[in-house]
Amino acid sequence: MSYEIEIDHIDDIHWQFLLGQFEDTSLYQTWEFAGPSSRTRKVSHIVMKKDDEVVGCCQVRILHAPLLNVGIANITAGPLCRKKGKAFEPEAYIYLLRRIKEEYAIKRGYMLRIWSHETGEMKEFIKRSLEAEGFWCNKLDRPYRTFLMDLSPPLEELRMNLLQKWRNCLNKAEKNGLNIIEGTSDDLFKIYVELADEMCKRKNIRLGVNYHRYGRIQQCLPNSLKMRIMVCYSEDKPVAAAVCSALGDTGIYLLGATGETGLKMNGSYLLQWQMIQWLKENGFRYYDLGAFNQQLNPTVFHFKKGLAGKKECEEVFLNEYDGFFSLQSRISLIMIVRQFLRIKYEALENAFRRDRNKAQ
Repeated sequence: MSYEIEIDHIDDIHWQFLLGQFEDTSLYQTWEFAGPSSRTRKVSHIVMKKDDEVVGCCQVRILHAPLLNVGIANITAGPLCRKKGKAFEPEAYIYLLRRIKEEYAIKRGYMLRIWSHETGEMKEFIKRSLEAEGFWCNKLDRPYRTFLMDLSPPLEELRMNLLQKWRNCLNKAEKNGLNIIEGTSDDLFKIYVELADEMCKRKNIRLGVNYHRYGRIQQCLPNSLKMRIMVCYSEDKPVAAAVCSALGDTGIYLLGATGETGLKMNGSYLLQWQMIQWLKENGFRYYDLGAFNQQLNPTVFHFKKGLAGKKECEEVFLNEYDGFFSLQSRISLIMIVRQFLRIKYEALENAFRRDRNKAQ
């Protein structure tokens, strides 16, 4: 095929430019999300061209154990192959996948992990392609479950689609005299962090995401890739905040926090409706409402389900797919299994200690 592959021949400025050309780009493929390279953590970039035009690319995060010469190459929400304004080329995706396999799994000897964020027919195509290339579906990995809203209908239709209870809460919020400030500044993110800290103390919980890390990423992201932050105010006091990354054709609800006052005034409902309006105005097709777990956090699940509305839009992404194509990659697998068993053992031991202390 007339494809040309370039590996690690690109800088952050040109990578930023490339991301703007793809519908399937996301925060997870940004240079800043991968973080700086180190002795044990490296970042690699592969670019595929056809007739001097870039038709595919992928960012690979590598965890490397130098002394053992083994490691894991991670791809999240990639490779990117859906160019804006052009038809998807299946053969281009397959060719890029094979070259990724050849470079990182066979030549460098890494265990290769791929988390795809594609949906619908694309999801089935990628599943078949991965399995045809010898990748194994890790069914121990819990797949990413979300509600994926189609934003193409008129705003009035989207509002009528909201579940009745959710729409009632939105109506009340609009009558409470709340104001929303939005932007991408570090100051707005700091307000989110303060509300998140307050929420965690109130609920006596620890969030499953390191939101301080997202703050550091936001500081480094170029303006065109920064996350959108919306803060809801009651008079001069911030009462709720939401953080969304909007790249490619999809906005992703990443972080949210509500203070005590915000709960009473339904601030989070107004924030989400404002985010939907902003995404539509800026030409985004979908809104990913973020992961949920109905059993562990039913409150968040019902909030997102009410926003997703009457039309069925639950989406389950593909599981992690792993590739072991060398001796080194199999050694990496053994190390991962050992680490997994150690963590499980420590968790069981801690649970036993808690039960014993309660009994005493």
